[in-house]
Amino acid sequence: MTDDLALRLAGEQRTLNICAVGALHADNAHRLPKVVLGLLRQHAPAVVRLDLSAVTRIDSVGVVAIVLSERQAARHRAAFAITGHSPAVAKALRAYGAGHLLPAPRARHAMPLRAPRTGTICRSTVYPPPTGPRPAGGRP
Repeated sequence: MTDDLALRLAGEQRTLNICAVGALHADNAHRLPKVVLGLLRQHAPAVVRLDLSAVTRIDSVGVVAIVLSERQAARHRAAFAITGHSPAVAKALRAYGAGHLLPAPRARHAMPLRAPRTGTICRSTVYPPPTGPRPAGGRP
């Protein structure tokens, strides 16, 4: 496979951010859990955030690597969250039964942001009363 995996690391106070870029497949997926385990042992973060939005392709071994990373974080009592994902990652995680790791979809706002259209036309300008003769059977 020609695609390679790059792991970009960033850290804040007790938070570890990992961004995966490229393809996560059988040739390179073993690197993700190894990196996560090494960083958990070295820095003991409270939260591990994995950004998969730049992953172009993933296979079953890549899904297993993500699940192993989540389990290692749980063993070290660190919260694990996937902060972003590409459509390919979402499809693969759901297909292999790991869709529970995906972030919950954003809830819609409880109130509509604008009133629904009713079809009634409201005129804002007031027209002067009509002048001239009125029909005999018309309204006053």
